[in-house]
Amino acid sequence: MALQISVPFGPSAQRSFFEVFPSRPAVFALFLKGPTDAEPLPYLSRATDLRRRLTHLLDQPALGKPIGSPDRGFTARSKRLNLREVTRRIDYQCVGSNFEARWLLYRLNRFYYPQNYQQRLHLKPPALLKLNLNNPFPRCYPTRRLSNDGSLYYGPFPSRAAAESFAAEFLDLFKIRRCVEDLNPNPAHPGCIYSQMHMCLAPCFQGCTDDEYKLEVGRVVSFLDSEGQSLVRVLEAERAQASAVLDFEQATKVHRKIEKVHAVLRLKPGLARNLTELNAMIVQRGREPKTVAFFRVSGGALRGPVMLSLEEKVSSPIPLDHQIRTLLESLEAEGRLERPPESDPAPDRLDATAEASSLPPWEHLSFLARWYYSSFREGELVMLARNQEIPHARLIRVCRKILAAGQEEGGKQ
Repeated sequence: MALQISVPFGPSAQRSFFEVFPSRPAVFALFLKGPTDAEPLPYLSRATDLRRRLTHLLDQPALGKPIGSPDRGFTARSKRLNLREVTRRIDYQCVGSNFEARWLLYRLNRFYYPQNYQQRLHLKPPALLKLNLNNPFPRCYPTRRLSNDGSLYYGPFPSRAAAESFAAEFLDLFKIRRCVEDLNPNPAHPGCIYSQMHMCLAPCFQGCTDDEYKLEVGRVVSFLDSEGQSLVRVLEAERAQASAVLDFEQATKVHRKIEKVHAVLRLKPGLARNLTELNAMIVQRGREPKTVAFFRVSGGALRGPVMLSLEEKVSSPIPLDHQIRTLLESLEAEGRLERPPESDPAPDRLDATAEASSLPPWEHLSFLARWYYSSFREGELVMLARNQEIPHARLIRVCRKILAAGQEEGGKQ
């Protein structure tokens, strides 16, 4: 993987050498000299001001104040990191946003440090909800482990505590088990508090048939996949039916259930959903004036960026929707080329035929969650419908909004 611009460097470089570098945000790599023929791994980092950062790293080290007694006559050199004597080449690439810088740095680290790039970037698996369909009696629980074992995963959540809180509330709406033991249904089983409170179908002591439990799990899957709308529609139909026969007491009870469902849904972050249906567009400020950068989230996997110019003074203008469509097609082609080779057919999903699919890299989900849930988030996220239809008109409005915000910020500076 190569950055856009490469500049050779040597210890004899003068301070004026650094004037060739822009005072802009960028990601850079310093390629070092090795004592043998084996080339050392590069020093990778990002900077808000590339020229200033390279000057600090590669300029002549400054001498410190004299130390010890005055008659000793020696000085202490600065302890600041200086790579002037060992650097032979500087590669860099300007970026338009913090998101693009972090994404580019992630890809560089993954390329040059495949064994420990996760530790270098302090990445940790995101918080998810897992519905293990391989178990005869599936349950839903928080996890940070993502494996292609036929389970359904929902997320990412901002933290494990947030995932646990949402799971605890929405599971009150259903009657699947919450115990962690491997069940061997037996009428002599004592059950648990949930079965005593009629909040579980109690498969542990054969309180239900296998088909009844599978049907309840199907309701849970429908609830999570539809973001709660499957249950809301059923309850609204029950309320309308009760009102039609003037059973207002029952209608009031159902209405309270609907209010509880909405209260539970308010605990679910906007980003959390079935990972196979986590499709979105991320729009960031571009690295050049009057440009924006597109990133595509497809099934939880992140791709991009591709740049869109909003410059109006061009000799042969092309409609923006056509340009966006072309750029997104290039991202789709990139995704097909980067598709993991270990994709395995997914097991049956509740006895329904499932297409072959693979889970996204957890690093992408972690990267996405870190950006989305941060208090200093920049850019815009546009969620896509299940059919992944691109809302061109909305994207164009978002692009102009980001461009206007960038021009306003540049004017203040």
